[in-house]
Amino acid sequence: MKKYLSKIQNFLPKIQNFKIKYFISELKRRNPFGAIIALITFIFLILFYFTIPAYYNYENFDKEIQKKVLKDFKIDIKNIKKIRYSILPVPHFLIEESDLYFVNDSKEKIINAKNLKINVFTKNLHKKEKIELKNIILNKATLDLQFMDIKNFYQHIKNHNTKPIYLNNSNLFFRDKDKEIILISKIKKFEYFFNLQNNEKKLNILGNLFGSNFNFKWDKDFLNPHITKSSFKFSNPNINITSKFDRKNISYVKSQTTVNFLQNNIVLNYNLNNNSIELVDDKSKKINYSKLVGDINLNPFFFDLNLILSGISIETLLNNVFLNLYKLNKSSHLNFNGNLKINLNHINNRLFERLVLNINFLENEINLNKSSLNLKKVGKINFSDPLIYEKNEKVYVKSKITFDVNDQQELYKRFLIPRQNRIDLKKVYFELEYNIDEGNYYLSDINFTESTEQTAKFYEVNNFQQLNTIISKEFKKVSLD
Repeated sequence: MKKYLSKIQNFLPKIQNFKIKYFISELKRRNPFGAIIALITFIFLILFYFTIPAYYNYENFDKEIQKKVLKDFKIDIKNIKKIRYSILPVPHFLIEESDLYFVNDSKEKIINAKNLKINVFTKNLHKKEKIELKNIILNKATLDLQFMDIKNFYQHIKNHNTKPIYLNNSNLFFRDKDKEIILISKIKKFEYFFNLQNNEKKLNILGNLFGSNFNFKWDKDFLNPHITKSSFKFSNPNINITSKFDRKNISYVKSQTTVNFLQNNIVLNYNLNNNSIELVDDKSKKINYSKLVGDINLNPFFFDLNLILSGISIETLLNNVFLNLYKLNKSSHLNFNGNLKINLNHINNRLFERLVLNINFLENEINLNKSSLNLKKVGKINFSDPLIYEKNEKVYVKSKITFDVNDQQELYKRFLIPRQNRIDLKKVYFELEYNIDEGNYYLSDINFTESTEQTAKFYEVNNFQQLNTIISKEFKKVSLD
């Protein structure tokens, strides 16, 4: 077989410049039957040419593959087991099993790859050592990553140009320094390549994170190498994040990110270094302008952020926050720490003003204590022990409430309490339950003194008139007692 392959290898270069269209047209004009025979022969030769690599001995080819992958993809492939060649659907090598490493870190394995597919160009198939790799495709892979792997991938993006790498229908597990899983993501499509025509490096990821589909895009134009751009789009909730990074300064990266969420645009200016992210307050913006300020430590990971919003209704904000907290709370891989304070200062509502949500993430628990909502000119509603749960396929939020009365006269005037039913009142205690899906509120255990005793009264509130009626009844009951 080697003797025949050697003859074919010497013969193929001679026919590379052969004008087949001209030959067949002339043969068809002179001898139609001969043209058919020539066409069949030509197709046979093409098919035979594509199958030549199937006759190679791949016992020692793993080192050659390793060199080619390292050169073209800047990926170190090790522990290669069983290489096969196939012509369909396109010429490619199939590696039964192998381990992949970033070229700058030979110790941290990225992935144990099963059935790694390496497509090849059709040129030089007759010479094994000159076969050119086209792209890498990996299906149903499992990526088990830590923070160091993310840093290595960043260095790969920053320093290397690579031929296309594709992942499909894969899973990503991200672990903290203690190797505890803190994030799981489905990766439907991963595309990473350098576009020679436009002189651009691109990364495109389609996946699912915390139950929401997302699309992440990143690109770098080498005509302006200090600048990179990215976009992050979530479908539910509908969030669009676009960023621009400037790396002219050696000590840090100057960045600007625009977040579109709940019909609100938030522009973030921040500085990024190896250990932290500082979100800078743009004090030139007006008071009613939405913004996010604070710090994020990367190692260990911890965030302390203050989100100031405007132009959003209370219902819209609470529905989106509680639904997404419910999704996070259901997630078995929620395992990160931080504080997020959400301020909604300007509220277009006849009753309420200034909503404050203090959300604390500690390991796999979410806490909303010390959250509050002001009742205009009357007092403050303080939430404690909030609970988000599901009942009858509906999502509910339940919390104990302490209502601090700052102005009794305003309270009685607002809720039309008759003089004979008024009492000296500084606090009201009750429980509030909110059906997120249907928008209904329920009040229970209303007390004017702090008590652990539960009452049988349970009120449904759908409008302000119903709330007025309930409060009047409770004051009348207390005055009679």
